[in-house]
Amino acid sequence: MPAGAGAAEGAAAEATAQAEASTAPPDESLNGHLARAARRNASVREAHQLWRAALERVPQVTSLADPRLSVGVFVQEVETRTGPMEWRLGLSQSFPWFGKLDLAGKIAVLRAEAAREQVAERRLHAQQAVRDAWYELAYLAEAVAITQEHLAILSHWEEIARVRYSTGAGGDADVIRAQVELGKLDDRQRTLQDLRRPLEARLNAALDRPAATAVGSPDLHDLPDVTSVGFDEVALVDGLLTSHPSLRRLSRLRDAAELRIELADKEFAPDFSIGVDYTAIGSARMAGTSGSGDDAVALSFGIDLPIRRRRYEAGVAQATAQRSAAMAAVNAAHNELSAELEMAFYRARDAGRRVALYSGTLVPKGRQSIESVLVAYQTDAVDFFELVDAERVLLEFQLAAARARADHAQALARIVRLTGAPLSEDG
Repeated sequence: MPAGAGAAEGAAAEATAQAEASTAPPDESLNGHLARAARRNASVREAHQLWRAALERVPQVTSLADPRLSVGVFVQEVETRTGPMEWRLGLSQSFPWFGKLDLAGKIAVLRAEAAREQVAERRLHAQQAVRDAWYELAYLAEAVAITQEHLAILSHWEEIARVRYSTGAGGDADVIRAQVELGKLDDRQRTLQDLRRPLEARLNAALDRPAATAVGSPDLHDLPDVTSVGFDEVALVDGLLTSHPSLRRLSRLRDAAELRIELADKEFAPDFSIGVDYTAIGSARMAGTSGSGDDAVALSFGIDLPIRRRRYEAGVAQATAQRSAAMAAVNAAHNELSAELEMAFYRARDAGRRVALYSGTLVPKGRQSIESVLVAYQTDAVDFFELVDAERVLLEFQLAAARARADHAQALARIVRLTGAPLSEDG
């Protein structure tokens, strides 16, 4: 991509983003947040500017050095047969050895491509941060609703326990137990409600907005469904080198290091320069001298003498070491990403199992348990303590089911960030 085209594209994208931000109402859905993070996240914008800067490096390294103009005045005129030399004007242009500029340009282009891949990498990180915060807010909203429901049920039971105590049908221990459970649930509810502000701040940080900016209301049921989202683990691992921008970035830097060795080898070849010198000649002292006052023009050719071989050998050795380092960086990043991806696969599988266990089995069993214990309590077959325990167990099952849904969605978000694979946000 030409440097000018890249800079123009970046400026146009930034102007478009600013225009959208100033005219369009904010989209507080997850898709709207993801789109905003992709273009407005501070880390993404930093990487975008670094990419533009890298593009502008290309014309700098592919251009010839500026020509050199020199002017000289003879302090003491030098007499020649046709007259004294009065002043001199020289113009010269240096040229690197054949192929140097081309290699330098290719290296700069590869580095610019690496910077562009960093933009994509930062976008993935920003969007994972958005998804993580959004899914956590969805879990929080569900946990608050579940806890509120159990608070209402326990409040009703506490009232029944007080009525039974007042009529002598029950003891004060039932009232105390209900009040204790109500206090614990109320404390949990306040803790959950207080967590919303820092989670909103975390989401707004990824969106480059003030921490107190209001965000949408995510719903746990809008998260990607465990049964409808699938992925090929083997294919995702095998495709890392081409799918993940960080590996593509390191691969571009490795290719640039390869070319850097070729460029270092060419340093053994001399650079050269071509010039022209114009010398002004005054009139000869003897009248009638042939060629009197004729100015002199000389063509010049210069060549560097690369005699400091140790310096050039060191340059080749440096470039070779940098290539080895770049190759090692690709391998290290690939191994690290593969390991992280395996852990993300595990977390997705584990969360999927927990969703099936709690939502499909334990929560329905917990409801059945409460129904049977409630019937037994009404006939005095069990005491109030068992009823409260059954309610607390159901609460934990419901919260665990909600946590598993959020964990599964967050594991998918991590897989997206580690592979660059797309994820549908419509569940």
